[in-house]
Amino acid sequence: MLHAMSHWPQARPVLAAGEQAAAHLDMPPNADLALAAMSIVCDWPPAAGEILFALARSAGWIAHAAEQIADGGLIRPRARYIGNYPAA
Repeated sequence: MLHAMSHWPQARPVLAAGEQAAAHLDMPPNADLALAAMSIVCDWPPAAGEILFALARSAGWIAHAAEQIADGGLIRPRARYIGNYPAA
């Protein structure tokens, strides 16, 4: 997504900042930076980026839950809880 904005002159400072952050952190930019860049470059109204982020995240959570229900179990459990469970 960031590459698609490279031909917009108003995107150059945002893209340059993203490149510097990527070099400093030794990792590529993520979708959050792309969304922030689009918000700045496209002159979206205040909070539009956050609203779009929340909508996209919500859609992902719903899809994830639907997939877990269809499969009958957790998807890609990455951790195992080792603490105490609350009393029932």
